[in-house]
Amino acid sequence: MKCSTFYFSGTGNTHWAAAEFTKIIQAQGHQAELFSIDIGSQLSDEQIRAIVADADAIGFANPIYGGDIPPIMRTFLSRVVGLIGPLPSPKTTYVINTYGYVNAFGPTETKKLLAGSGLTLSAYVNIQLCNNVTSSKPVDRARLSKRMVRGRQELHRLGDCLIAGHKRIKGHGPQLLVGAMIRKKVPEAIAKFYQTLGVDSATCTRCMDCVKNCPTGSIRLRGQRFVFSSGCTACMRCYNFCPTGAITIDGAVADPQKYPRFQGPEEWLNN
Repeated sequence: MKCSTFYFSGTGNTHWAAAEFTKIIQAQGHQAELFSIDIGSQLSDEQIRAIVADADAIGFANPIYGGDIPPIMRTFLSRVVGLIGPLPSPKTTYVINTYGYVNAFGPTETKKLLAGSGLTLSAYVNIQLCNNVTSSKPVDRARLSKRMVRGRQELHRLGDCLIAGHKRIKGHGPQLLVGAMIRKKVPEAIAKFYQTLGVDSATCTRCMDCVKNCPTGSIRLRGQRFVFSSGCTACMRCYNFCPTGAITIDGAVADPQKYPRFQGPEEWLNN
């Protein structure tokens, strides 16, 4: 069996989950590959078609933002459906979602996005880790560690079901109602999020990490000024990975010593 997972990860949660799943499949003697959908990965239409055609199961992995799928993955799903659909025969499809507070996107909504493509949703799992937005209340390392253990267990169950040809659909429940309410308000906030971002010239070293690592190519240096554009998917990567903590939100600079940035679950536990 061969599983190919397309993934988007803002600051590390989803990459951890997708990489763990890949290792689990490989450890059982099967093939598994990971493909980033970042703009820097430059997946061509031909590559996407070939990846889908060559795999026995296709996966999509992403974080949940405000009870919904992030814009970058929505756009990618539409692209895949337009490129491959309809397939001559159904192909097993799985979804791995990571979230901090509420995961309420739901399998039903995912099926709508895949409609007409031939990609048949066979598994949908939720992995709770932590929020990647720095706040006055730091991530509880003990809690995160326990969630990672539970996450691995869920990913093992996902792998077992896919290999055995069984369905495993998680995500139905009371959170869907909460999510439906949240999803009505969040899209506009995400669409405007780029307008809140800026750069503190006093601490910026012009290392260009924010430009190089932006998954949607939405940060540019024009003259002496950094410009953030509407392609922003609100992933917080620029904020969390700036080596000097120079990225501002609403003009404010949060002291990295007082408010350490989240750079993935394993990195957080080791520091």
